Amino acid sequence: MHSFDSSRRDFLVLSAAALATVPAHGAESLTRQATGVKVGELTATSARIWARRTKASSRRAGGVLPTPGNKPAVLPLGYDVGQLDGACAGDEGQLRVIVRDSKGKTLHKSDWAEAKAASDFTYQFAVSGLEPATAYKFTVEARGEKKVEGKEGTTMRTDGALHGAFRTAPPEDALTAIDIAMLSCQKYSERDSRERGFQIYDAIAKWAPHCLLSVGDNVYYDSDDPKVNSVAVARHHWHRMYSQPSIVDCLRKVPGYWLKDDHDCYSDDCWPGYVDEKMKPFTFEQGLGIFPEQAPLGALPYRRFKWGRSIEMFMLEGRDYRTGNKEPDGATKSLWGAQQKAWLLDGLNKSDAQWKLIVSPGPLVGPDRKNKHDNHSNDAFETEGREFRKWLAQNSRITDTVWVNGDRHWQYHSVDPETKVNEFCCGAATDSHASGTPGEDPTRHRFHRVKGGFLAIRVRVNGSKSELVLEHRDVLGNRVYGHTFA
Repeated sequence: MHSFDSSRRDFLVLSAAALATVPAHGAESLTRQATGVKVGELTATSARIWARRTKASSRRAGGVLPTPGNKPAVLPLGYDVGQLDGACAGDEGQLRVIVRDSKGKTLHKSDWAEAKAASDFTYQFAVSGLEPATAYKFTVEARGEKKVEGKEGTTMRTDGALHGAFRTAPPEDALTAIDIAMLSCQKYSERDSRERGFQIYDAIAKWAPHCLLSVGDNVYYDSDDPKVNSVAVARHHWHRMYSQPSIVDCLRKVPGYWLKDDHDCYSDDCWPGYVDEKMKPFTFEQGLGIFPEQAPLGALPYRRFKWGRSIEMFMLEGRDYRTGNKEPDGATKSLWGAQQKAWLLDGLNKSDAQWKLIVSPGPLVGPDRKNKHDNHSNDAFETEGREFRKWLAQNSRITDTVWVNGDRHWQYHSVDPETKVNEFCCGAATDSHASGTPGEDPTRHRFHRVKGGFLAIRVRVNGSKSELVLEHRDVLGNRVYGHTFA
């Protein structure tokens, strides 16, 4: 088995080789994949590759721009979102994925899959039978409906291909170094550059972690222009976000795991059955359906992934199963639902990983603002939050189980005064979107910064022991705070 340093070096070389054949972003090719690719749900032996066929090979530039000001426009029902700036209209046809090893040998070639309007012209390829801790390169090909004559008869015309690379997780018994980047709260109207998008993705791509965690508010249906009132407008939010050059380039070589929160599900602080009158006729249930269409996901929205013996990640779902925020707090009120909570407690009890990472869209410790009532760090779910913090203190070594979250637009490291549970928030994806903090709290905060950035989660190994290092980094990738658990 390769050491971390040698496997990382091999992967970086392979990534460069895989991407070298791709034209500079913005150059017109025939890929017909303007919204890029997403490699997700990575394990030691499998990956899920998301693809989408589009009419053009790049996003629309020079279309209808968002309205000025902070109040998002509501478009007339039936409005052609293809007229909007950043639009990426889909097109029926077929997609397939080819996975190769470092020597270029084809290991997996899928059948051609239909890209249909009902699924927004997307398809997710489940690739299995891979080797652990191994670098792979992949190609996603697209083709259209038009026929061409050849030696083998009439076939569909191939549009072109998009290339990328990823590395699988280590074997379950391996204790090895791991690098993970975590980000949240990427608002399109707050991006750093109209042309390139978000600086944070360029910083993550340069660092080249094993994977990234995108832990909610991937788009903002209710507060970015235009306000979502239909499935078409909701999909447009995803198209324009994930067709930005910085994101496309990053995700071709950094696989990820995606979680949703309120803004990329429906509306601020939402729950099942909630209705936002300004978003009608779009519904909460429609939002639930769009997320797994636009991000590579398995059967359940909550899941766990193990990266060897080094770390196990428990990824939580905070919207699908929650009790309504306005219901009285008490023993039966839950943000997770009984089934997910039982799954979490059982998994943490059984995990043999040296480090357990609880990955959540929202906070457990906080502190949060006094006017917020939708997470475990404030009064809406106070009973369940305190109950779980106490469970963690009683059933695990507090220093080997760490809570990490997004949703709050400031970076912080907090420690619960009562149970000593540690919480790290990655903050917003841009400096301009950082705001809203209740202020520094000396009873909880070990670090507090109202700027954008990401959380770098690192495991470092020394023989049979390891360290968990959590670093807050700014949007350019510079370290601004770090804490080590030994």
